[in-house]
Amino acid sequence: MNLSALIAVFVFAGALLIIFGALYMSALRSYKRGELNIDGIRILQWALLGHLTIYVLLGITAFLT
Repeated sequence: MNLSALIAVFVFAGALLIIFGALYMSALRSYKRGELNIDGIRILQWALLGHLTIYVLLGITAFLT
């Protein structure tokens, strides 16, 4: 197990998920005001799922090396 790589993955994922979360919350506010349709929210949900998948794979890789 590569502890420093695992910590780096968690820090990197945390920072980018905070940024993504702020973007998603802003999009939700825009959706509630009628400025954005539901398709924009769905795209962001799929993007979040993709980000989480990448972080899980990076974490597994860091754990196994």
